Amino acid sequence: MKKSLMLLFVSLLLCLSGCWNSREVNDLAIAVALGIDKYGDDSYRVSVQVLNPGEVSTSSTSGYDTPVTTYTATGRIIFEALRKLTQQLPNKIYLAHIRMIIIGEEVAREGIYKPIDFLSRDPEMRTDFYVVVSKGNTANEILNVLTSYEKIPANKLFDSLNSSSENWAATGKIRLNELMDDLVKEGIHPILTAIKIIGDPEAGEFTDNVLTTAPDAILSYDGMGAFRANKLVGWLNVDESKGLNYVKGNVKNTVIVSDMDDGQVGIELTDANSEIIPHFTHGDPTIEVKITGVANIADVNTKLDLMTEHIFSELEDKTNNNIKEKITQAIDKAQNEFESDIFGFGDQIHKTDPKNWEKIKNKWSEIFPKIPINVTVDIQLKRAGTIKDPFYQEIPSKESS
Repeated sequence: MKKSLMLLFVSLLLCLSGCWNSREVNDLAIAVALGIDKYGDDSYRVSVQVLNPGEVSTSSTSGYDTPVTTYTATGRIIFEALRKLTQQLPNKIYLAHIRMIIIGEEVAREGIYKPIDFLSRDPEMRTDFYVVVSKGNTANEILNVLTSYEKIPANKLFDSLNSSSENWAATGKIRLNELMDDLVKEGIHPILTAIKIIGDPEAGEFTDNVLTTAPDAILSYDGMGAFRANKLVGWLNVDESKGLNYVKGNVKNTVIVSDMDDGQVGIELTDANSEIIPHFTHGDPTIEVKITGVANIADVNTKLDLMTEHIFSELEDKTNNNIKEKITQAIDKAQNEFESDIFGFGDQIHKTDPKNWEKIKNKWSEIFPKIPINVTVDIQLKRAGTIKDPFYQEIPSKESS
């Protein structure tokens, strides 16, 4: 009996030995963002935004001026560049807390297979970060801009992308696994949200940039980048990006402005659904896109009586036409300029009609630019807010004395 109790006691002690490979926070260089740029013809420049723990804490200070520092190294492969950073830091870069990956425009145009391969292989990295592509600036310049709203710039970028995709619909939250899926799937090409610097990139590197009400440099998302296979082929502007997201069913909430005879009306789209329906006639494919949803009247800058049936109907038509126009613009650019199925029409054919897909998949790159696509939009306006008519109509006119 005593021998059994002793064995049990020893076993419990072994279970309480802790994590053999644990590391103290002070021994880690915690990276929160990673930027990948081209360096020369055959190398990469990797930029890593690393936390300065003493500055992030509100209760202590370590003497740093900023909560993060961006370190940069070059290498023929990304892994080599990251290890070179140990020449600048006393600790190996810890990648488990990455929030954002910024792929430089030049890298994206050359091809993103190699960077994505590294990111997917590293066992330390989680997959809950977002991937974006820089537009007009290098990834290094993006990571060097300090932000005032959020101490840690990477967190600002992460939160801004969440908010923009939920409430504006001209961006997309693309995680690593989603990007990889679009790279390997048949009948779809990837997209990534574009990010740029508004203002002076060099001024954004200094703390003065966050100590003013009008910063000299601001990070801003700006539409989306379209890829053919793994290469960036062009940009969708804000309206075209919204059109793309309508088709892909990614619009949760956004604003639509309709011009009326004497002003504008702001519409809040609160629910939108997309249905992609492939058809085959004598072996030739066509695509039908149906957009349905619900919207409210949110902002009125007109004296028209919106409760009048024909005016309300006109506003509803304008709302539907506005959405259809954005979708048409995005489709036109994808077919005629990019020749890239960023909507995933081919993937939808593959899912719904695999037999016909087998017949056309090898020619899809030739078929897509010419395939007829019919778009119908049916958004129902449900409410006019808490008042029927504009507030200023209820104010009696006053003559100045």
